[in-house]
Amino acid sequence: AAATCRGQCGTEEERRDTLRLIEELEFANPTPEPATAMDLLEGEWRLVYASEDVTRSSPFFWAWRRLLEGWTDPSPVTRLMFGTEDLSESIFAVTDNLPAKSIGEASQSIGAGRLVNRVAVAVFGLGRTMITTTCRYTGPRLDPSSRSGGLELALTVETTQAIGGSPLAEQVVFPSESFLGASADVVMRVTYLDDTLRVVRNAADDRCFVYARASSGGGGGRGVDE
Repeated sequence: AAATCRGQCGTEEERRDTLRLIEELEFANPTPEPATAMDLLEGEWRLVYASEDVTRSSPFFWAWRRLLEGWTDPSPVTRLMFGTEDLSESIFAVTDNLPAKSIGEASQSIGAGRLVNRVAVAVFGLGRTMITTTCRYTGPRLDPSSRSGGLELALTVETTQAIGGSPLAEQVVFPSESFLGASADVVMRVTYLDDTLRVVRNAADDRCFVYARASSGGGGGRGVDE
């Protein structure tokens, strides 16, 4: 994962090799029904690999993709520029290609029925912001298609907030659940879990994210440094 900058650099062959290694890891999952293993699941986790842009580790973007499912991008310009057809993917391509954008540490905190996702983003001239999305989880559900025999965790995206930017913007808490409606409900598939490592997939599209347990002093993700 380090060799591919959390999946964001490296050759296509290196990325394919990384995904193959992750799949092998999933087949070796040591934890039966990992989404119920709260003693292992809860805690602070740091993102070390993403099969797409790091910002998409946030369930908010899983829900956004679900909201726009079936919507075709009406603009021939963005379709041509980015090779996209779906409106959601065109929007993501625009934000991914913002000039002088850097992404720092991405992390998740899990506990007490809440999953809090944080991604540090800095854009030149606009400063640094910690995009923070809070979800509630309502319990696991059996996933008969899971290759690891694991479970799926049902999430509901509640709010999204930009923390650490301007004081005015920080006071704004976006009501994600109200805005997204039924699309706020997404599913996280836990495919590997042990004391130090967690692999999850967005059940809707199989995109993959790998987390390492944060050190006791870590949490929250400070700084844009990667």
